[in-house]
Amino acid sequence: MLVKEIIQATNGKLIKGNLEDKINHISQDTRTIENGDMYVALIGNRNGHDFIGQVESYAKAVLVSQDVDTSIDNVIMVEDTLKALGDIAGYIREKSHVKVVGVTGSVGKTSTKDMIYSVVSMKYKTLKTLGNYNNHLGLPLTILRYVDEEVMILEMGMNHLGEISYLTNIAKPDIAVITNVGTAHIGELGSRENILKAKMEIVEGLKEQGILIINGDNDMLSTVKEGNYQLKKVGIECVSDLKVKDVVLNETNSTFVLDYCDKEYEVFVPVAGEHFVSNALVAIEVGLSLDISIEDCIEGVKSFQLTKNRNDIIELKDHIQVIDGTYNANVDSMKAGIDVLSGYSSRKIAVLADMLELGEYEEKLHREVGKYLIDKKIDIVVTVGKASRYIDDEVKKSLKAYHFQNNDEVKEFLLKEINEKDVLLIKGSNSMKLKEVVEYLKENLK
Repeated sequence: MLVKEIIQATNGKLIKGNLEDKINHISQDTRTIENGDMYVALIGNRNGHDFIGQVESYAKAVLVSQDVDTSIDNVIMVEDTLKALGDIAGYIREKSHVKVVGVTGSVGKTSTKDMIYSVVSMKYKTLKTLGNYNNHLGLPLTILRYVDEEVMILEMGMNHLGEISYLTNIAKPDIAVITNVGTAHIGELGSRENILKAKMEIVEGLKEQGILIINGDNDMLSTVKEGNYQLKKVGIECVSDLKVKDVVLNETNSTFVLDYCDKEYEVFVPVAGEHFVSNALVAIEVGLSLDISIEDCIEGVKSFQLTKNRNDIIELKDHIQVIDGTYNANVDSMKAGIDVLSGYSSRKIAVLADMLELGEYEEKLHREVGKYLIDKKIDIVVTVGKASRYIDDEVKKSLKAYHFQNNDEVKEFLLKEINEKDVLLIKGSNSMKLKEVVEYLKENLK
């Protein structure tokens, strides 16, 4: 990318330098800057302008919003460096011929994105969002990694209305995916109707006659109508071009039969849970929309690997297994985790902490999880945290239940309680720090 293109993309001003100079890569992280790169001085918890000296000997350019004294060859001034980063990403996307798949939803965005990648990369050179780098910083940084890929798969997250609108207008997807509409961030958005509205912002950037793929089994998404885009619904129960039957949910995987174009295909999903069957259907529909054969789509699903730290299955001594769901939690992902746990024949222990950011819905949704645990006949329920008291209050009516004030008490209890072949689901919002319980068990039951 040339300096003059960065000026054009950002409406910036060249304080000093050469418009024809070439920039190799762009980054906001001083640790990744190499010879010929441009450093972007972002202002957040720390002011990136304070670290320009660290890259002065090898950066070719610097993007700033404050006056600086530097020996770097090219200095470009903009009003807002974070917005400029998005502007550059939008420029790169517009100038490229890459196909873009945008993925959003209340839960399952990252795993669905990874499964789509597994399918799409069967035929195309593909770039995807790393981890859950899905916000106003992460999405542009993903696009800035573009070299010569044929397809880009971009995850889009949000906490408030208007955030996906911003992201989709940078990404300009050819295909948009909404995995589901649940209750994540309902404390900020106020209702599931508003969550649906926020997720549907993704179509604002959709290319003309682009494709919107939704999970038609979701009650909110089932209300979505055709617009100035092609609407494709997938699901286990809903009417769909991809007809599904004979779904078998096993402890560590699933299988189902897909009826497509009057021919039946058996599909193997290498991770457990009905939600991954839904993810597989989305991924297959994306693949078909990109002219990938049904056989290659199915092979792509089969070769899928779950991102680390997303419901990892950890094997401990005496055949004890831990389903590590400590990355994050909302009512939908809680239920999905409980579904996986309930599929095991061994004794089942659910260790659950608070779901956060629920606002006035806190009690209602924690009690909903409690009722779900009863329905799924979980053997032992261990809860920790203030809000999870509501889970305990529900389950102790029917199940063996224990509530604790802190994670240290949970560790001590589990070490005494766990028996050979037990299966544990450990899940809660990330800031509840249940990961330390997982690490404790790994250390003491190895």
